[in-house]
Amino acid sequence: MEHLLPQKLEFLLMFGISLFWTIAYVLIIYKGFKNQTYGVPFAAICLNISWEFLLTFILPFHPLQQIITLVWFLLDCIILLQYLYYSTKILPKRTLYLSVFSLIIIAFLVQYGMAIEFHDTMSLYSAFGINLVMSIFFIKMLLTKELQGQSISIAFFKMIGTLCASILSYSFFPQSVLLTILYILIFIVDAVYILLIHNKSITTVHRSPIYRSIKKVDL
Repeated sequence: MEHLLPQKLEFLLMFGISLFWTIAYVLIIYKGFKNQTYGVPFAAICLNISWEFLLTFILPFHPLQQIITLVWFLLDCIILLQYLYYSTKILPKRTLYLSVFSLIIIAFLVQYGMAIEFHDTMSLYSAFGINLVMSIFFIKMLLTKELQGQSISIAFFKMIGTLCASILSYSFFPQSVLLTILYILIFIVDAVYILLIHNKSITTVHRSPIYRSIKKVDL
């Protein structure tokens, strides 16, 4: 592992990762309760919670990291409960619970195997792989659920938190071609997501009865 950046800058990036992703999680939970829906796609929830469990309880590499991933794990548990609660209106409980449990176990085993097989003690490959999948699924969720459970603030804090992680990871492993490709792809997809959600927000406002009434008054 290399250190291309000064130690103070690395610390600021670590702080940014923790802060911005925590804010994103809190906003997702708030928006979920407000709209009475879930704010993270099903597959992304299972991948996230299994990764955080792995880094918190099985393969922690630093005490501070362990605390942060524990906080994220607990927040993701709330997001998972939101998904289970609001999805029971659509899917049978038995099918829903079995699907969630099965995917979490599969995700955990694959991520654990990757960490051991590739000597990835920080689980970076799985972390950025999950992030790319999550970014793509957020776009899919926006196209199917409109703005329910989503907001421009969530998209922004998610993007900035991941950007901090990408810069920090590149400073540690600049020689990794795969990780570099993942950084770039995630940034592009996150930028597209922000643009789409911005356009969707404008369209929603223009369609609202309040906006139309104001326009009529202006005319």
